[in-house]
Amino acid sequence: MKPSYFLLVILLIIQSAVVAQTRPVMGLRSHTPNVFALTNARIVVSPGNTINNGTLVIRDGLIEAVGTNIIPPADALVKDMKGKSVYSGFIDLWAETSVASKDAPQGAVHWNPQVRSWYDAASSFKYDEKSAEKLRSQGFVIANVVPSAGIFRGKSAVVTLGENTRSGNVIKPNVAQVMSYRKSRDLGGSYPASLMGTISLIRQTFYDADWYERARFAYSDNSNSQMRPEINLALAALLDAGKGRQPVIFEANDEIDFLKSFSIAREFGLNLWMKGSGHEYRRLQAIKDTGVPVIVPLNFPSLPDVEAPEQAMSMSLQNLRHWDLAPENPARLVESGITIAFTATGTESNQPFYEQVKKAVERGLAREDALAALTVIPARLLGIDNLYGSLHKGMAACFIVASSNLFNAETKIEEVWIEGIQYENDKPALASPRGKWALKSDELDNPVINISGTESRLRGVIEKDNRKIILNTVKFDNHRVSIVFQGDSLGHNGIIRLSASFSENELYGIGEMPDGRFFNWKASRSDGFTEPAKESKQSLAKSELKMLYPSMEYGLEEKPQMPENILIKNATIWTQGPLGKIENADMLVSKGKIAEVGKNLQARRNAVVIDATGKHVTPGLIDPHLHSNIRGGVNEVGNNMTPETRVSDVLESDNIWIYRLLAGGLTTGNLLHGSANPVGGQDAVVKMRWGSLPDEMLLQGASPGLKLALGENVVRNPDQYPNTRMGAEQIIRDAFQAAKDYIREWEKWEDGNRAVPPRKDLQMEALVEVLNGKRIIHAHAYRQDEMLMLIRLAEELGFKIASFEHTLEGYKVADKLREHGAAAIVWTDWSSFKVEAADGILGNAKTLLERGVLTSLHSDDTQLATRMNWEAGKLLATGVEEIEAMNLITINPARIIGADHMIGSLEPGKHADFVIWSGYPMSGFTHAEQTWIEGRKYFDRVEDLENRKKVQAERALLIQKAARHKSSASQEKSVSADNHSW
Repeated sequence: MKPSYFLLVILLIIQSAVVAQTRPVMGLRSHTPNVFALTNARIVVSPGNTINNGTLVIRDGLIEAVGTNIIPPADALVKDMKGKSVYSGFIDLWAETSVASKDAPQGAVHWNPQVRSWYDAASSFKYDEKSAEKLRSQGFVIANVVPSAGIFRGKSAVVTLGENTRSGNVIKPNVAQVMSYRKSRDLGGSYPASLMGTISLIRQTFYDADWYERARFAYSDNSNSQMRPEINLALAALLDAGKGRQPVIFEANDEIDFLKSFSIAREFGLNLWMKGSGHEYRRLQAIKDTGVPVIVPLNFPSLPDVEAPEQAMSMSLQNLRHWDLAPENPARLVESGITIAFTATGTESNQPFYEQVKKAVERGLAREDALAALTVIPARLLGIDNLYGSLHKGMAACFIVASSNLFNAETKIEEVWIEGIQYENDKPALASPRGKWALKSDELDNPVINISGTESRLRGVIEKDNRKIILNTVKFDNHRVSIVFQGDSLGHNGIIRLSASFSENELYGIGEMPDGRFFNWKASRSDGFTEPAKESKQSLAKSELKMLYPSMEYGLEEKPQMPENILIKNATIWTQGPLGKIENADMLVSKGKIAEVGKNLQARRNAVVIDATGKHVTPGLIDPHLHSNIRGGVNEVGNNMTPETRVSDVLESDNIWIYRLLAGGLTTGNLLHGSANPVGGQDAVVKMRWGSLPDEMLLQGASPGLKLALGENVVRNPDQYPNTRMGAEQIIRDAFQAAKDYIREWEKWEDGNRAVPPRKDLQMEALVEVLNGKRIIHAHAYRQDEMLMLIRLAEELGFKIASFEHTLEGYKVADKLREHGAAAIVWTDWSSFKVEAADGILGNAKTLLERGVLTSLHSDDTQLATRMNWEAGKLLATGVEEIEAMNLITINPARIIGADHMIGSLEPGKHADFVIWSGYPMSGFTHAEQTWIEGRKYFDRVEDLENRKKVQAERALLIQKAARHKSSASQEKSVSADNHSW
């Protein structure tokens, strides 16, 4: 809204005299007093500190006095605020701006256009009245303006939302470094192309910033001994953030992003703030443990459309739960002791921010906590609480005037004051034709026109002798009114049209009768229009749901219990160890590990005893090559060499496929980077611990791996080297030669032969681990010639290939694989789906096993991974013996991933990862009845059948709740329509 008329002159004075101290005055100087006294108001000085019937005195944009029994100064303009409430204005900690943020960078900036830490919102800020007005209408007076482009977006700035000079709006520049996991595609750059690449770029950039500072200092003292380090404004801009002196705000898309951001902040010692997602309640304890302040959006989901059965059927339980629980997110965060502030960003346009605040209060957020999240907390975080965030003497006059208590349902924000300038929110409506008009015309016998409806959709009737004729159309364009109606009831057969010029209380115009005759008419307003009272909206009851982890179908209320002792009796036990397969045997588990396997074992005290008569028990199945549960892309295709990327950075723990894998008996998987790059990324060995956080899924103690890839996949991109299989060999060679050079550079520096320290290169660090035997290689390969090439190259460079993935032509070079020590990870019957897979045979696994090659099955497909026992069963038809077939999905993959000292067989001391099968485990008619990981039962078929009923019942509960609320809203709309009727 524009400033009210009586303040226009004062506004100009303040702009020249108070803000623009360095700008020359144009014309005559003015000394008109700029003093106001707001009397008889309810003044909320700060949360929990209220003055009733108080006075607020403002002079030159500052609060001169606040309290009771204050006599307004003689030069003050006095405003009686009886019945009104005055609060400190709101502060938005995350207000995005795209102004100038996408300008092409010039000069000594970062090589990657997504790294814009040099960008400064303060110097590029441009006041936009439309955006400012939108925030002001919701009560905001101050905003922390954040750049919106890039991964490293640049530095935020705190600005006022009043009309001012550009420099005058900026309160505080260079507030925080702003970061996002969302790449801005219009900035260009091929890398990163995945979330794991984005995280790697973030980590490398912070390491580079640390190196940059040290390198520049070292060079300044020894400028003649080495080549000068580059000048890089992006890295220089990160120095304060990297030392924890400047906050870093990460934008999270969900609670998993939140926790990953905290992991990055902990690695580099960052002073972290989080721009949340509204999903924080789903992992409340983990977020509380970070101790990080959260900028909370009030992006509560709209009411689900569940009126039709098919619509309800397509709504997932996860989304239904979020609709029910999201409005309680702010309250739950505060109750957990987490510091929060609010942002209007993310609030849907049809759900105004201020109304969403009220909804959060309805759903349990204390009013004082809501006010604090809008005022004192963001002011304190931004370091401006000496002037903003409360209404004490000497502070800036930034406040709002509300019609009553701020969080009452019917309360409106009527005025917003910014540094002593008043902006009206609820200005009187423009003159409207709504109301009753006494029409005078001989042709129509002086009826009454009653116009109602909304400003955007007018309607009405003509009333005459207790008759009501509905108007066909009513149109108004601020100057003229047009009316069309059926004239039959007034004795004129046909359509009558009226048109008139409009003033607030009179209409003058012409009309046309059905026979074409024109006539003059006029009307005077006989009664104004009163908006019908709105029915109070029905509050949505607090959620009755229990928290589930994850918050979706089959989520757990708590981590599965670990009985101290478990005894499984009378089973056929496949140990996959020296004892082989034992009939009618027992297995004792103690504290999550296998204690004994044998016959006639005695139960220990308080042991859980499972009678497995007629059933089979095997180790938990292991898939050594899987791509499931990876967020934001399996391949980082932005570069041909990406060993810096880590699958562990992008684990998706809230994925229903984890539960489905457990239902198929799979307990462990090796999640691999894709095969688009000759040198890919680092893998992650995970346990399928359903309900856990991503880092809790990791299997500690397995051998870390690195993915290489050969063949057709890596030469698909015509714009990126390599384009041939020969090129793939050369780039792998080049990478490892560079890693050897990298080792020598560090050795020279550590020996004192270099002043400037080497840069920590995450790509090289991973390759050095391979050369030092601390990281193993898993190489995607189909053809024998390429496997031989990589074996020879690895032996030349001094490392080993731990496994070849897919290995379709492994049977052709089995002896070479055995001699090198490379394992073969194979499919049972996948082949001929592309040219390089044409020579696959069903006997591949059998041949490899006979030639002494460590061999394993894999899925390379999440759905296939749910039935690995069937895959092993297929090999029985090729002549593979049953114990060896079971080895292919248990102990052999455990050996390949370097975890056979923990998992893969049922031997004393190993993890109690096991599956109880309904029958012979490699039969297509068999299913997993129970799946245990480390002595905790993560899947139970009987419980699963019961859980299906619970899922159905919870869905029905939420659908009914949504339907009732929808019905209530429809009734309110109907009542409102009735109030507009004639």
